Amino acid sequence: MKLADEDLMSENIESINKITTTILLFSNLLGPIFYLLSYFGVFSISTMVCAITVCLVTPFSIIHLLCVYKFNLQKFSMYFGLAGMSLILGFLGSHFHVGIYISYSLIVFMSCLYYDTKLTAFIAVFDYIVMLVSLWFKGVDGYAEGNPYVPTVAHYFIAMGAGFTLEYFFVFLIAINISKRCRKTLQHALDINEQLRNTQLDIMDFIPKILESHEVFTGHHVRHTVKYVEMIAKELKREGVYADILDDQTIDLYAHAANLHDIGKVHIPDNILNNPGKFTPEEYAMMKSHPEEGKKLIMALPRIKHGQFNEIAMQMAYYHHEKYDGTGYPTGISGKAIPLCARIMTAADVLDALLSWRPYKDRMDIDQVMQTFEEGRGTHFEPCIVDAVLSLKPMIYMVSQDFKTKEIEEEEKEYYWRQRLKKGKLEASSSPEAPLHS
Repeated sequence: MKLADEDLMSENIESINKITTTILLFSNLLGPIFYLLSYFGVFSISTMVCAITVCLVTPFSIIHLLCVYKFNLQKFSMYFGLAGMSLILGFLGSHFHVGIYISYSLIVFMSCLYYDTKLTAFIAVFDYIVMLVSLWFKGVDGYAEGNPYVPTVAHYFIAMGAGFTLEYFFVFLIAINISKRCRKTLQHALDINEQLRNTQLDIMDFIPKILESHEVFTGHHVRHTVKYVEMIAKELKREGVYADILDDQTIDLYAHAANLHDIGKVHIPDNILNNPGKFTPEEYAMMKSHPEEGKKLIMALPRIKHGQFNEIAMQMAYYHHEKYDGTGYPTGISGKAIPLCARIMTAADVLDALLSWRPYKDRMDIDQVMQTFEEGRGTHFEPCIVDAVLSLKPMIYMVSQDFKTKEIEEEEKEYYWRQRLKKGKLEASSSPEAPLHS
């Protein structure tokens, strides 16, 4: 069963690896402690065994430390760390006067913290083999010193091994079931969490409908730009541009976040937003405030996708009127100082503006649109984004025609409603007059 949230699993593996590193580092004290306890007569462990313990533990702890903190080999480290602890215990347990029994099972139970049943099964089997080998050498050590509990090595090994095997069988069953149960419970929680996240994104997709009720052109424009953002981002990835950033998950977030790029327009007065003619300088100045207003609204949005969605949406809303040469607004930043998501959003925003009819302008044909983007290369738009738009010309044309066919009636009604509103003759209902589109 594959867990849904890879970020959470990676974070958990790293966290448990760090705990393992700490345990291994503290294990460096075992050799000196055994030496001191033997010196004072508490244990009977030779200096050689104490020295070998130090020589065994130190490399394991250092290698694990480097793998976790320097080289970031987290999956390797979880096997290496647990296996290393098992081997250290196996070595210590091979001495007849060191009682290592329950500690073997602790390593198996610790593996359950990784929520990986395969890992738990592997460590359980590995630990069992190490325990049996250790038990054999324990018998050899006891027989060599003439201990009465060890009449022969084979007798001791069979007698002790049978008891260990019986106990370890139950340890194995319990550990495997704990691992499975924990993984299943976590998966259920992640599934619910993913459903909530998807619901949050679905709510974002509802934003254009809200904007349509406020002003139909903006609602349609937002819906169009969502599609264009997705198309441009995918084309950039296909061309190998920003491939390290534009994975499928990020592109999906870009498309959803595009729904909010014009959310600041809800703070623009209706008499300005619904003006069927060109804006006065004062009205234009008011319209130019919508990026700042959008940023404020998105900053109050609850965190979605660990806040990654919020950051992308905020950048799109705030910077989508910036230009690559620094002549845009509201900040006048330029080049790659403009976030990638906003540079793509800018292209999608202009693309739809050129392809869409408005009461104050006609739509451009596709060749004129492509020429406008070519002329804006390096000034309005990043060159690689212009290349992506040009490559998408046939698809953009098809999509824009589809939008036009589906939305022409609504836009005609909106236009005549605006006309009547401007003249102060708004009626309860009316049918559109002659069509405005060819």
